[in-house]
Amino acid sequence: MQNISPHTQEREKPPHFTKVYEKGWDRILHLCEKDSNAARLWAFLVRNAGHDNVIACSMQVLQDELSLCRRTISDKVKFLAKAGALQVAKMGTANVYILNPHETWKASEEFKNYHAITARALIGESENKGLRKRLTHMVKHADQADLFEQQEQ
Repeated sequence: MQNISPHTQEREKPPHFTKVYEKGWDRILHLCEKDSNAARLWAFLVRNAGHDNVIACSMQVLQDELSLCRRTISDKVKFLAKAGALQVAKMGTANVYILNPHETWKASEEFKNYHAITARALIGESENKGLRKRLTHMVKHADQADLFEQQEQ
């Protein structure tokens, strides 16, 4: 068995990437010309989606991250869905955004035909007051608790 240093292993990990197809480039250009807020929303969803082009988050997270009002975001989501850029599914009070795989893709081409969804969920601080403290309390080891403190910096 060959010994590989942690430094070498780190270098050999594939980079985090998003593949943009021709239809995706067309989408970007169209949104930039026609609706900058829809472009910002779409870019945020694409950037934060998991490897399967799916992301779940509340309207509040989108409001906080994009500094847009709820009505504007709702209108832009409807615009993007009607244009075929995404589909929206409900998950309680949050939405699950499923991005068009013919425009962008987050994983290897070989997985493009699979339909299993394992969405990343974004939870906002403003909706979950005290969550960081509750999670830190839940963690038993001091080293793990330090991870939460480092994220706050």
